[in-house]
Amino acid sequence: MFTITSREPFHIMGNVVDLARPAFGGPPRIPHDNSWTGITWDDFIRTRVAQNDIPIDNGYTLCGYEIPEPVLETILCRVLDGDILNCNFVCRAWKDLITRKSFWKKCFEYKGISWNKIPTQIREKPEGWMVLYSHFRYETFSKNFIKNPSGHLGFDGWSIYTNGGDQWRVEDVPCGCNELPESSFFGPNDMSCFVSSFQWCSKYYIVDLWNEGLNPAIMRISLPLQIKCSQMYATRFDCGGIFKWELRLLDSQEKIIREHKAYIERPPRTEWETAEYSFKFKISHADFMKQIRYLVFIHEGRDSQFWKGHYGMKFARSCVTVESLDSDPEESELETDETGHEDSSSDYGHE
Repeated sequence: MFTITSREPFHIMGNVVDLARPAFGGPPRIPHDNSWTGITWDDFIRTRVAQNDIPIDNGYTLCGYEIPEPVLETILCRVLDGDILNCNFVCRAWKDLITRKSFWKKCFEYKGISWNKIPTQIREKPEGWMVLYSHFRYETFSKNFIKNPSGHLGFDGWSIYTNGGDQWRVEDVPCGCNELPESSFFGPNDMSCFVSSFQWCSKYYIVDLWNEGLNPAIMRISLPLQIKCSQMYATRFDCGGIFKWELRLLDSQEKIIREHKAYIERPPRTEWETAEYSFKFKISHADFMKQIRYLVFIHEGRDSQFWKGHYGMKFARSCVTVESLDSDPEESELETDETGHEDSSSDYGHE
């Protein structure tokens, strides 16, 4: 694996690469300082290029030898994820290669990423390679944006807003209800849960979509798409609970531009249930996507019988994912308020 970090022209045939070293098992090259022969290094390079009839700026030449395009693709797909876009600054030929679908397919194969995770209509767009890069580097369309969904990392990533009663607690194994079902998406780390008490316990998780690879350009190219949120919840066999759920989309100034609220009362029951909601966007929302930066995921719970201890609502597998849709969602599935508004309920700040 190698790294390309320079933004300077990288013509392969110039002094950026040490051509004095053997390449592909060939003989050693003459040193840069070879005045005893009267032949300068530039003379040597021009002679080799002329002998092989290779244009010096074709982008596929190394040490005077032409590299087949598929081989160059194979080499470049091994560049570090964070440096791969620097290949755009090497030359026009490399920039053209980096923006090809065939190159990114090799990158996906090399890293073991499913090619079909990105819909065909997105891959075929002229700018589709940007979405492919985002998924290649950030796993944008296959990950949970909430990195601590069930408390296996304690409260890391979450901000506690209210901590009433006997306060929040993490149960490594849910008490008084069924265990969480097995899931290939969440894995063995997410078998724990958060549990509330006899007074309101609330906390929130802020996702910076831009920092997670979902910047405005990627969202625009990926339209139509949905930002899908889900929350598993449960009560004990002997005590009911109350669950408040709030989802907010914020702009870069942290102003609410979309939100969803849900209120759930549940009697004593041992089964886990899932609340789901999706913010959906169609192709005509391209300009609106420029506003979206943060998603705030808030849940709040308590028990319904005011029992001391931790008999309140349980939460597990908080989840935020992004999916590119095959077609525009129906009008009935879209939010009616796209202009932003002031919140009228609880105030969860962005720290």
